[in-house]
Amino acid sequence: MDSLTTHLLALIPSTLHTSTTHPFLHAAGTSTLSKATLSAWLSQDRLYAQSYIRFIGLLLSKVRLPYTVSNTNSSNSSSEPVESRIIALLTSALLNIRRELTFFETVTTEFNLDLTVPPPGETTFGPSEATHAYTDLFLSAGSSGVTLLEGLVVLWATEVCYFRAWGFAREIMEKNNNGNAGNGGDADGGALRERFIPNWTSEEFGHFVDEIGGLVDELARASGNGEREKEMLGRCERWWRQVVWLEGMFWPEV
Repeated sequence: MDSLTTHLLALIPSTLHTSTTHPFLHAAGTSTLSKATLSAWLSQDRLYAQSYIRFIGLLLSKVRLPYTVSNTNSSNSSSEPVESRIIALLTSALLNIRRELTFFETVTTEFNLDLTVPPPGETTFGPSEATHAYTDLFLSAGSSGVTLLEGLVVLWATEVCYFRAWGFAREIMEKNNNGNAGNGGDADGGALRERFIPNWTSEEFGHFVDEIGGLVDELARASGNGEREKEMLGRCERWWRQVVWLEGMFWPEV
């Protein structure tokens, strides 16, 4: 197989489309999400981000650096051992998510949003069922019996779904530029249009997603042939299906 990520993206296209074009995202793009609905989702996304930090730590613990030192030119990053590049990527992921948590707090304060909204049917703030499910998925994907390749597939899957989902919202937003948004018509006060959507669809974020995908494909090519490759492919497909399904469940009803 030339590319594991290409294979996974084509595996369940209808489910992927549904999960990344949810009505919540359409409402986000048309600036019709209320502050209450956006706050409820942000509250859970922040908890998701906190569980992501532990997941990255578990992935880091799986990396085994080679004993020998490469004699290739260190100025060429592609010549570095893949393990070194994975550590660099995961370190960047930790820094990114820390900035993201600070960004959440800054924007919610700026637009008078709430990051402690209880889940539907609950009276106290805490993880929703979908957030619990994501936390459990991260713990499972980071457990000792799971390979580094599988863990990176889960990381890539969450990021590529998130990037595509908000890319859809951005497309809707750009088509809706002639509407009321920006003229006092943003139901959320403009937080999504001005701050969140540009951040979650940035070129930098897209490069980060591509970098994870590139490392996934490189590890997959080195994972072996024959029955071993077939078994690993099946595992990666199962992780992909779980993430895509959970992504669709994570968006609140509107």
